[in-house]
Amino acid sequence: MEKESFDYSKVPHNFGLCAAADCPHADTCLRRIAYTHTPASVTFPPTLNPKTIEAMAGKCEYYRSNQKVRYAKGFVRTTEALAVSASGTFRYGLIGNWGIRRYYQKRKGETLLSPAEQQKVMALARKLGLQQEEYFDSYVEEYNW
Repeated sequence: MEKESFDYSKVPHNFGLCAAADCPHADTCLRRIAYTHTPASVTFPPTLNPKTIEAMAGKCEYYRSNQKVRYAKGFVRTTEALAVSASGTFRYGLIGNWGIRRYYQKRKGETLLSPAEQQKVMALARKLGLQQEEYFDSYVEEYNW
């Protein structure tokens, strides 16, 4: 199986990078991996202060695993499966968490749903009486930036 190459263009512009090559977690830390793939065109990358890293003495609170996470993309199938009497409660329950704009972005799959957000959607749908095998339209594997 071919190893996936790292695409620096997907790194969020404000994602803190780490220059600590001697860190015991450097091989699996997304911050360090992103740092090593920073192109020369990025003159001033956002980088963690080396003194802060030293002060943590190997117990880095900024460590971010390079394991990809399963994000859901859209939940139109859930909204369509809900009873009409429950759809308003479902919609307003999630709008209360995310706001109206984010709700519709997540519903349509324009914004990905984290595992925690997926649990909220499923819990609310189940509370309103909806039981189904699949609640989301599709899934993607992405880094947890």
